[in-house]
Amino acid sequence: MKFRLYLIIYFISPVLLMAQKKVKPALLVYGSDIEAFTAAVQSAQSSVATLWVLDQEQMVPSLTTETTTVLSNANLDGGIWMDMLMKIAMSKEVNDSLAQLVKRDINPRLAMNAVEKILSMQPNLTVMKGLSVESVERRKKDWEVTFSNKEKYAIRAIVDATEEGKLKTLVNGMEGYYKPGRISRADAHSLDLSRTTVAVGEVDGVIYSYVLNNILSQANQNLFSAQYLVQVARNAESIPLRAQLGQAMGAAAAYCAFFKTTTEKIDVRKLQTELITYGARLLPLHDVPTSHVHYRAIEKMYLSGLLTGKKEGSGYIFDVKDSVTFQEIKPIFNQLHSRSQLWFMDNDGVYLTWKDLLSLVRFVSFRGKEMDAQIKKDWSHKLKFAGEFDENKIVNREEFAVIVGKYADPYVKAVNMQGTILR
Repeated sequence: MKFRLYLIIYFISPVLLMAQKKVKPALLVYGSDIEAFTAAVQSAQSSVATLWVLDQEQMVPSLTTETTTVLSNANLDGGIWMDMLMKIAMSKEVNDSLAQLVKRDINPRLAMNAVEKILSMQPNLTVMKGLSVESVERRKKDWEVTFSNKEKYAIRAIVDATEEGKLKTLVNGMEGYYKPGRISRADAHSLDLSRTTVAVGEVDGVIYSYVLNNILSQANQNLFSAQYLVQVARNAESIPLRAQLGQAMGAAAAYCAFFKTTTEKIDVRKLQTELITYGARLLPLHDVPTSHVHYRAIEKMYLSGLLTGKKEGSGYIFDVKDSVTFQEIKPIFNQLHSRSQLWFMDNDGVYLTWKDLLSLVRFVSFRGKEMDAQIKKDWSHKLKFAGEFDENKIVNREEFAVIVGKYADPYVKAVNMQGTILR
């Protein structure tokens, strides 16, 4: 009996030791509020062993210490922030109207429950509270970080999500590198730069969007700082924007840690796809809510630059039911598909009809007439289009986004960090 017991202990012991072995973090997030929370969760979701260190005990204090009201960001919530809102509402479905309702009266206890629930689902994330960073030293390929409890870690990438940018002040020569930049209104970005959007949000009636170069302008040797990227008041109204900024920073830092690389090697489309995979919203057009049936198709059309936003008063919209013109798609289509130049030589007009659209898509994607038959078959049930198919009907922007995205996806075309299409 004793011999059998010894055998069991002998074989189980290594398993227990493995289970108790501490995972070495590859990425550090330092800070306590919403930017730090979303950065840490995104990094962990991106399969990077992440250490989130707070210099206090309270997590996300802007939401978990007192009742909070957020009136901004209607129809622009997404990602981890939206997940948090839906968990507060105990909803399994993403719903923008429900998100607006929750934001009007965020109970601190329910907010904390949502934070804890999201954290409990992250096996790659370790949270340490009440610690400060004593030193940050650059080594050949990583950072050596020492905490107030004297523990040291070798870290590949760091997100400093503190309001004061505490970590960069600990590195000799680093303070002068980080300088205030400028976050732009979404409708002020060039067409090229809009293709590199990584986070969006609205504050005081202005829709902002961060492009990848905004994030990288505040990164040096894989130490990312949020300090100068938050150029709006750090109050309740800016929480959604800051949440989505944090998620973008977490994804960028995780990319560098996961691939053991540096910021200049980040692939724009891979980074955006990672963010999209975890629900991040990269579309700054408030007439297309995240729960819209064709949201992702429209978002990818925006990121390709094929159909962009329109200014309407103080707003910035997609205008889903508006017509598509030859003039607006021709130059971008020719950049995306050099073959399309031949099609446009033989086809012209003002507005694109279904007959034109199907002909163009078949031509650039080398498809046959069976595509037309499939679209007619899927019209209502799968494509969820209204009305009946009519090849002479003018195509609207929503329909264009769905069909082009499905059969000749422009989003898959690589772009550089300036948003230039690469062939």
